[in-house]
Amino acid sequence: MARVPYVAREELDAEGQAIYDRIRQDRNAAQVGLQFRALLHSPKAAGFLTSMGAQLRFQSAMPEDLKEFAICVVSREWNSAIEWTAHAALAAKAGVSASALEAVRTGKAPAGLDERQQAIVRFIHEQLRKKEVSDDAFAAVQKLLGVKGAVDLTLTTSYYTAICMAQIALKPDMEPGRVSTL
Repeated sequence: MARVPYVAREELDAEGQAIYDRIRQDRNAAQVGLQFRALLHSPKAAGFLTSMGAQLRFQSAMPEDLKEFAICVVSREWNSAIEWTAHAALAAKAGVSASALEAVRTGKAPAGLDERQQAIVRFIHEQLRKKEVSDDAFAAVQKLLGVKGAVDLTLTTSYYTAICMAQIALKPDMEPGRVSTL
């Protein structure tokens, strides 16, 4: 059960409603998801955060399969059922193998991953677990993704970490009809 009530569009002032509408439009969704509605108690901050997420999801320099794979790695590190359930399906659709996703889900990665995926996992694990990224890990990601892609990966890890930390504190529910695959 969520720790804060979900904000409805009509509860917001005109500026907040514009932010609500932008979140919905950025995601091409009929309504704003529950986790974002929990964040809308602080509409401006939620707006900035979700705009960053939309930029990274829909305008990333990373190939679609590696972007979705990276989001899955971050969501697994934070044990986010919400993010894992959504993005594992998107990763599979983008061509990430079931065995690669299972290696991440079960904590066996980087075993069983291809070289590209291993570079992503190493980078994210160092960033989140060690709180630093080695020159070798960064160089591997930069060689794989280019400079902009390496920056997008860094920001993607940062954004999804922020979203997952908000989920830890606010405990939003899964969307109706969704069942965790984590």
